[in-house]
Amino acid sequence: MLVEAGPVIMQQLARNGRKVDEIERLFISHAHGDHALGFPMLALNRASAPIPLHVYAGATTIDTLQILGRLAFRGLGEHLLSLHWHELSETAPDAKEIATGIRLRTTAIPHPPGVPTLAARWDFADGPSITYATDTVPNPATVELARDSDLLIHEASYSAVLQPDSDPGANCHSTAQEAGEIARQAGCPRLALVHLGPETGKHPEVLIEEARGDSDLRVIVPEDGERIRVE
Repeated sequence: MLVEAGPVIMQQLARNGRKVDEIERLFISHAHGDHALGFPMLALNRASAPIPLHVYAGATTIDTLQILGRLAFRGLGEHLLSLHWHELSETAPDAKEIATGIRLRTTAIPHPPGVPTLAARWDFADGPSITYATDTVPNPATVELARDSDLLIHEASYSAVLQPDSDPGANCHSTAQEAGEIARQAGCPRLALVHLGPETGKHPEVLIEEARGDSDLRVIVPEDGERIRVE
């Protein structure tokens, strides 16, 4: 399953040795361009795959993805792209069994008005639970969704240490410190910081210490293409 499809998703897959046909399912949290603009190319390049692409998103996001597809490839019907849409609630917690033993749970989280955004959690019957939240401020819904997850993947667009005068909440984003607090409140032992800002991304070691604080929380800032084993 791929999470988000930003503008350079095809280049990212190629750089990491991934074939587009390997992508069977796609979750997109919201309709902003850095999360969705790569969707038309992804759909087109796997149109000949033996199985359809299952897309999981809120209704507003699905509408945007369908518009993007029509604009990018006018006259190419969705049936040729082999897409199956799975609509998720944008106002209440939702859940779907996406494969045998794999359950996707979602919940609405705060974001700018008019851009419904979902956090997601994957529960594996014989394995770990992983929660993902981005483009949001600290909120109870994320804490509840992430409760006792083995890994929380959370955005850190800002840094309380590097940008003490910034107001991430005004842009509906979070600091690494806030991401660490969310992980601790939810009882998650591991935290991966993603969606870094242009300045904060240059100092991963600062973000790690900021998020960890005085706790024993295990924090990483993954490199592009890095594989993380969760047990």
